Amino acid sequence: MIQVRKADGRLEPFDRSKVVRTALHLGLDPEEAEAVAEEVSKSIYDGIPTSKILSLIHELARKSRPELEHIGDLREAISRMRSKPDFEEYIRLVLKAIGYLVEPGRVLEGRCVGHEIDGIAFMGDEVLVVEVKHHVNPHTYTGLDTVLQLWATLEDLREGYRLGLHHYAFTSAILACNTKISLHAERYARCKGIKYMGWKYPRAFALGDIVAKYKLYPITMLRFLSEEQVASLGNQGIVTLAQLSKYDPDELARLINAEKTFAEKLLEAAAVVVTRSTR
Repeated sequence: MIQVRKADGRLEPFDRSKVVRTALHLGLDPEEAEAVAEEVSKSIYDGIPTSKILSLIHELARKSRPELEHIGDLREAISRMRSKPDFEEYIRLVLKAIGYLVEPGRVLEGRCVGHEIDGIAFMGDEVLVVEVKHHVNPHTYTGLDTVLQLWATLEDLREGYRLGLHHYAFTSAILACNTKISLHAERYARCKGIKYMGWKYPRAFALGDIVAKYKLYPITMLRFLSEEQVASLGNQGIVTLAQLSKYDPDELARLINAEKTFAEKLLEAAAVVVTRSTR
């Protein structure tokens, strides 16, 4: 069995389905994604770095669809987002897509101190403190300290509610991050009843899968957008390609202080992902 080397140096068996999933995230249709996976399967060798597999997927995808030249990998694109306010707003959109009512972040008083939280999510009887954790390095684990701090915040806010310091009767909390969650962090979250959303798990609540299902592709997938343009759009609350696609070229050009022809190029590239990913 072919083993591939992950970014942290660990070896794991080659998983063809991951190649298919990455190709689908790039906007290829299922038949094209299967063809890419077949070619990758023929080209790999024992110990190949996963980064080389990703590069090969992009190369093959561009051969199939030249318009994908300016479209990057989903996981890398999410890591390129600004932590604040862009990724926080992005997670609020993700939570709304799966059925939560979401209020923006604010400072609430606990019994001991005030807490700046990233949002409040409601569904049925649930009232959740939203904690968003963003890593520039997508291979960094979100660790136990983050969950411990979230639990302490939740407990203090619950006491603050009982003292009448705010009017949110929190039932629990949710941690949303763009990376994997460490084993200890996951175990502690389950023990305390804290929900969590990591890149690949839990199975029914994985960020990557939710993004693909609801077409919540970030604007940072367009690799020719500059950091300044990403910031300009993010400041207007535009963090997904679906949001971007609602603008006409003239409006978009004004938003990012660019030529209309560049705005048209952006919209064409966004349509490649948004429209082809719905097939």
